[in-house]
Amino acid sequence: MPTNTQPRDRFDDVPRERHRVGAHRAENPRMRAGLIVLWAAVAAVVLFAVGVFLSLLWTDRISFGPEPSTPAAVESTAPVGAVDTSYTVWILNAGPDPAQTDRAKSLAVGVGYAEDAVATSEADQQDFATSTVYFSDAADEGPARALASALGIAQVAQSDAYKPIDDSAGRQLTVVLGVDFGADAG
Repeated sequence: MPTNTQPRDRFDDVPRERHRVGAHRAENPRMRAGLIVLWAAVAAVVLFAVGVFLSLLWTDRISFGPEPSTPAAVESTAPVGAVDTSYTVWILNAGPDPAQTDRAKSLAVGVGYAEDAVATSEADQQDFATSTVYFSDAADEGPARALASALGIAQVAQSDAYKPIDDSAGRQLTVVLGVDFGADAG
């Protein structure tokens, strides 16, 4: 039997542990998968919270400014004139009864306003106490009082809160129907 005549070196012995020698390195056994999962969970929670906050801010459910105040009613002795049908009328329902916008629109059309000059919409709140007719310019008080009288509304107020955004829309009166509107009619 021939004998191995070559000298032995370190590559002749196969180590019992499985690790690589040279440029090939084994994975770092200290890397913990739990730490990676923890960081991913923290990042997901932070991103979710930021997303919820931004969506609430975008939809105006939270704000950082002062709450807008309801304008005070203007007490005046200005006479109630004839209904001026050159105005557009915007009726907002801020009461609990969804049918009261239809009743108010029928009353406005019944006193001479054109059907397409009277727009109706739901307000942001449904518990507005007192129905009010709002006007933006002092010269509009007489027509606002005439509309309020035709609708059976006692309160009239001057406010820029309901001023038309587009000046080409013309003159506008805004009716905010409250809980008290049509209480005697129902």
